[in-house]
Amino acid sequence: MTRAGEAAGAGEIGTAEAHAKVNLRLRVFARDETGFHGVETVLARTSLSDTVTLSEPDSRPRGGASSEGAASRGAGQGVTLSVDGPLADGVPDGSDNLCRQAAAAFLDRAFQGRARPAVHIDLTKRIPMGSGLGGGSADAGATLRLLADRWPRLEERELIDIAGEIGSDVPFALLGVPMALGWERGRRLLPLRPPRPRPALLVCSGIHVSTPEAYSWLARTEADAGGASVFPGATRLAEWESLERLARNDLEAPVLARHPELSELLDQLRSCDPAVAAMTGSGSALFAIFRDEAQRTRALRTLAEFDDAAGPRALKVTLPV
Repeated sequence: MTRAGEAAGAGEIGTAEAHAKVNLRLRVFARDETGFHGVETVLARTSLSDTVTLSEPDSRPRGGASSEGAASRGAGQGVTLSVDGPLADGVPDGSDNLCRQAAAAFLDRAFQGRARPAVHIDLTKRIPMGSGLGGGSADAGATLRLLADRWPRLEERELIDIAGEIGSDVPFALLGVPMALGWERGRRLLPLRPPRPRPALLVCSGIHVSTPEAYSWLARTEADAGGASVFPGATRLAEWESLERLARNDLEAPVLARHPELSELLDQLRSCDPAVAAMTGSGSALFAIFRDEAQRTRALRTLAEFDDAAGPRALKVTLPV
């Protein structure tokens, strides 16, 4: 598989993995002058990923537009999109697709006053949508990395500005680092030296939680949305002992209050004695991090006792990677 920065085949720009993330910590503070809440978050990249491949359509051989079963979609402005993979159903195919937004924004900025090249995006979806795992943001970040490798016309600061305009998690995906500390709306980032990767589970219920709604629910609760936070030094964040103590998600309580089935799932995860178990982002995905593989295996057996054919999916992952 060709990756970003490596030599690509004829017409191909490159391929990159777009990794799902979890928020090991998510503090939500008061709204700023723009109307958005400030946040303080520790983001960790997981081994679950989508795959993004970019090519220049004029150079692509006839009949090779997409894989069997893929849905080819015109993106306009010289950007086209094909989506396949086990979770392709329901992926946005209009202007709200973050890959399309990333590609269009990059081409606008990089080719001002010049003829823009056409770009085709092949996207293989494995990250559940609307789960708080940042799949769309990861896809957009991977798209920007590939385009910047192919046409190195923009400074890193310009790329980060584009990423931040698309979404709060896109700058982290663009950086391509295992772990980072984020502030404000998640657009100010400090890459961190990660701890040793651990086995983990992602539990995806299929419940969709709207991010704006989750923030509005927090505002109507008694939860602390404006307190200060005390962090250890950045080097201490490379230790699981420190990260375990810092684990927190301010959106968890209001979301679980409105979705009691998620609260029950999280109780089941915590009964397995993980090092950390929490909701990621605005949900609805839950995650649990274990100290070793044997502990994760026991947890899977325990969860299977509660599961049924239509129940939530528990995915084995490693993090941070």
